[in-house]
Amino acid sequence: MKMKEEEVILGRINEMEACRDDAMAEFCAERSRTVSPQQFWFERQNIEIMEKNLSSGRQELKNCQCEIEDKKNVLIQKHQNVQIMERYVGRLNESDHKKTIAAEQKNLDDITSMRFLWRAGGSVHL
Repeated sequence: MKMKEEEVILGRINEMEACRDDAMAEFCAERSRTVSPQQFWFERQNIEIMEKNLSSGRQELKNCQCEIEDKKNVLIQKHQNVQIMERYVGRLNESDHKKTIAAEQKNLDDITSMRFLWRAGGSVHL
C-alpha cells in the first residue's frame, strides 16, 4: 500500500512541477500587452504557493519513503527470524529422526539377540 501511495505522491509532484514550470515560463515570457504590477505580484504569489505545495509534497514523499524503508527492514528481520526458526526446527526434526532410528535399531538388535539365543538352545529370561 505504501509503495502505491509513493507512486501517487510522485505523480502528484510531477504534475505540480509541470504546472510550476509552465507558470514560471509564462511569468518570464515576453508579453505583447502591458501587465500591471499587481498582476505580476499575483503571478509571483501563485508561483510561491506552487513552490510551497511542492515542498510539502516532497516532504510527504520523503515520509512515505521512510515508512517504506522501515517496513522493509521489519520484513527483512522477520524473514531472518523465520529462517532461523526453520533451521532450528530442521535440526530438531533431524535429531528426533536420529533418536527414532537409534531406538528402532536397538529394538532390532534386542530381537536379533533373543533369536540367536533361542536358536542356540539357550533359554531367554526376561
